[in-house]
Amino acid sequence: MGGLLGMMLALPFFVLAGLCLPLFPLSIGINRFIQHLPKHAADRLAQPQAKALVLLVLPLLGAMLIGVGSWLAGDGGGWLLNAFAFWGGLTSLLYAFRLLSARDGQIWVGQLYTSALALVWVGVAHDVPPLLPALGLAASLLPLWFLLDGLTQRFGIARTGLYPGLALRMPRFAALFIVAVLVAVAVPFSPAFFAVADLAFGGIGANELLTLVPLSLAWLLWTWAGINLLAGIVFGEPRADLDYVDLDRRDVLMHGGGMVLLALFGLVLVEGIL
Repeated sequence: MGGLLGMMLALPFFVLAGLCLPLFPLSIGINRFIQHLPKHAADRLAQPQAKALVLLVLPLLGAMLIGVGSWLAGDGGGWLLNAFAFWGGLTSLLYAFRLLSARDGQIWVGQLYTSALALVWVGVAHDVPPLLPALGLAASLLPLWFLLDGLTQRFGIARTGLYPGLALRMPRFAALFIVAVLVAVAVPFSPAFFAVADLAFGGIGANELLTLVPLSLAWLLWTWAGINLLAGIVFGEPRADLDYVDLDRRDVLMHGGGMVLLALFGLVLVEGIL
């Protein structure tokens, strides 16, 4: 459509997309949803499986809303998309800094989810299709999400520092947990890594500063926060007053199989980049 009218019509769609690909302060809602614990058995929306589904559906809705908004804005919407890209970069860095002080597992995942998905706006401003990067960033959090839920079921809360030394008492869980954290913080060969690479390669030719500053700083802070998470849960001296129960073979196969599926999805992202 284009023109002033097109940009005015596109703005509400971009704002609604900011709820799905979270932009501060619109991100407060999704973080409260992630942190909400089920109060009774009928509270199904607060169950970890339901939350995981929402975390995957939101990027789909966000990408669809961005597509509609971009069509309405037409060729004249570049400045509007650049404004949302700047907003997304600031949101990502804000939550990446907050991630360093997060100790509760659900808060940790929620803040990383917000920081990661906000970066999709940086790519959108430079004509990077948002769907695959958004799905790659969101899906990479799922293994860690379910493992942290397992800690909550065992100990009542998933919090760093409360039960260190899981590598000695729960070696199967610890091995999977290390891999899940690495996948979540976008180490090479995880879907999140290829998603970040897609956003970077797509935007660096258009605006190096707007692209590389939020992407590189956020990635650095994610890695730092991931090291803190591992240090407070996997490593250290185990407590003598806790009953540690490791994962059985069925759980190991289930979690490991999910990570293999993520690796295959990463290959799809590679094809998209190439």
